[in-house]
Amino acid sequence: MTHEYVVLHGGTVLTLDACAPSDAASRALGAPDAAGRRATAVAFAHDRILAVGTDANVLAIAGPDSTVIDLRGGIVVPGFIDPHAHPLGEGVDAGKVLIGGEPDLRAALRRLSDAASRLDPDAWLLARYDQTRWLEPRHPTRDDLDRAIPDRPVLLAHVSGHAVAVNSLALALAGVGPATDDVAGRWSIERDVHGEPTGVVVGTDAWSVFEDAVPPPTTAGLTDAVVRAGRRLAADGVVATADADLGSDGTRLEAALRAYVAAAASGGLAQVVSLMPGLARLGPPDVPPPTPADVEASVPPDLRDRLPVRACKLKADGAMTTRTAFLREDYADAPGWRGLAVEDAEALRARVLGAHAAGWQVCTHAIGDAAVDAVLDALEAVEAADRGGAVAAGRHRIEHAMLLDDSAIDRAAALGAMLSMQPEFVAWAGDTYRARLGDVRAARMNRYRSILAAGIDVAFGSDRPVVLGAPLAGIAAAVRHAGPSGVALDPAERISGAEALHAWTAGAARASWMEGDLGRIAVGMRADLAILSSDPTAQGAWDGSRARPEVVATVVGGHVVHGDLA
Repeated sequence: MTHEYVVLHGGTVLTLDACAPSDAASRALGAPDAAGRRATAVAFAHDRILAVGTDANVLAIAGPDSTVIDLRGGIVVPGFIDPHAHPLGEGVDAGKVLIGGEPDLRAALRRLSDAASRLDPDAWLLARYDQTRWLEPRHPTRDDLDRAIPDRPVLLAHVSGHAVAVNSLALALAGVGPATDDVAGRWSIERDVHGEPTGVVVGTDAWSVFEDAVPPPTTAGLTDAVVRAGRRLAADGVVATADADLGSDGTRLEAALRAYVAAAASGGLAQVVSLMPGLARLGPPDVPPPTPADVEASVPPDLRDRLPVRACKLKADGAMTTRTAFLREDYADAPGWRGLAVEDAEALRARVLGAHAAGWQVCTHAIGDAAVDAVLDALEAVEAADRGGAVAAGRHRIEHAMLLDDSAIDRAAALGAMLSMQPEFVAWAGDTYRARLGDVRAARMNRYRSILAAGIDVAFGSDRPVVLGAPLAGIAAAVRHAGPSGVALDPAERISGAEALHAWTAGAARASWMEGDLGRIAVGMRADLAILSSDPTAQGAWDGSRARPEVVATVVGGHVVHGDLA
């Protein structure tokens, strides 16, 4: 009889089993907190977990051909699941300059000029920017970029994905001038007093204005980007993720699908990646969308469990950092301006109803409170049209769901809607949110405690590469709920390390239709694990009084894909 098992012992196993999303509800079930039952050992063979329990019980199943590893106090958690990321975009962006860490725009332009000097003569300079921490936090204009780089087209994409900044040559190559129209909800071209484009375009599809002018990436280049992103995810303990709005930001849907298939078929992509096409990429609003099965037909049958197609992405508004999130009231730092709705309420409702009817899990981006209202209206229309808990059964999600009042929380709870949230946004831009909204409204951003108290299913993710996106950084951000200055948006909305861990594992698994395989450590579940240096649920894990947890190793399907178990 073979015993080719891997046995990990001598540590703490946070199983996320027999628990609920909040600590209080978990204690009512007999678990110490939202991380569930604790064990000290786990055994797995091939891609499945065989045993979880005490050292003595689990070591008893080991044989002479087993691999037995002493964790020496290490921590085992279910591998992290990121239900809202952009792996392909992250892989592509890994090769681009990111400006924003400099003290001002002048220093940033010097970096861009240096990067441009190393390119081929006819190449575009494609880079990323984040203006929020400059002394003058404004977007770069064509004039700024022309002075620094006059001899090649330049396109800077805002890290949020909701704005771009270009120079004059890029405007000319794209045919953008005074007569170029805005497209309501998709992009708005900033103009000077003479009606000339300033080089700044804001909106959810700002990149699309220049898409036909920028040389398209090759399939080989996109495949390499997917593999590169997979390695970065593995280093952060991520075993499954989703590519939200697949086919956006200059990558055609068909090309993106080909790249994922090639990466998975080659063995270069270890994780399960849910392919989440943008609903706008699937056809015009007045035509019923294809079904998930229609899109999945592009994925070979033997890869469909690793590249599932269940969810589609829809956008209701933009981003708070670019003032394109759609608000009920004016921005505090831009009186008279309330942001951009991608579609009017009736069109959004029709989009959601059509996608629901086609069998999609609908995941709708909504950051501002007016956008959240519109999505809730659309989900209530789904419930009215298809009674019997249709929203909960479809696991329809609101992506980001950042600015919420009590009524929005109550409506989401009544519908059974899921919220997919990104805590690291607050650590990155919490101070900007306070500037955009004022302290009172900013305190309604990312209301984790209130959402858990309402019994809403919540999943944490990253939206990487908007932020670096490591789940452990996301846990820290949820525990602190503060911006870069250290000022908390609302201390009462903080949650514990165990509750944040639950949202990154068991909660994210349910939001991704993966709870039968991932998100818990239990017999029969997939052997997808993250081994950490210390306990993320322990007192003081995130307040600076002890060393923060780090990812030591990542296991996907029983195989080590990062680090070393020994």
